[in-house]
Amino acid sequence: MIDNYTSAAARHYVDASLLLGSKRLDNAGYLAGYTVECSLKAIIIHGSGRDPKTYGHELSTLGGPALDLALLLSPSWRRYRPKSIIDIIAVFGDWNPEWRYSTTGELSQKKANDLVATAEKAFKEILIPLVLDGWEEVPQ
Repeated sequence: MIDNYTSAAARHYVDASLLLGSKRLDNAGYLAGYTVECSLKAIIIHGSGRDPKTYGHELSTLGGPALDLALLLSPSWRRYRPKSIIDIIAVFGDWNPEWRYSTTGELSQKKANDLVATAEKAFKEILIPLVLDGWEEVPQ
């Protein structure tokens, strides 16, 4: 199986939005984090050619040093750096894949709303330009 970060990010974003609408807040927030992670990994793999899995799931690393390295190695990719990357990382500062083991109901409505809205921002600032510029196919 080949990793397709763009497709995964789109799927996670759609699912997070649907779950938020159904008041399934914990899973909405969990998948919103993967939207951001996969969006950043899509830039990193194209910009640096490195396997983004080496950076794990730490969004501050993916949106910081890993993204900086990818954009340093491929200056033309700087246009894909999200304008709101600092805000995106701040909102997801406490996000962790281990949330999948949390007790149901731990995530508040406000926090879930913030996470999904910020995931949408990452999706629009990263994935849509990659697709429009022909680097990625339209996710199904």
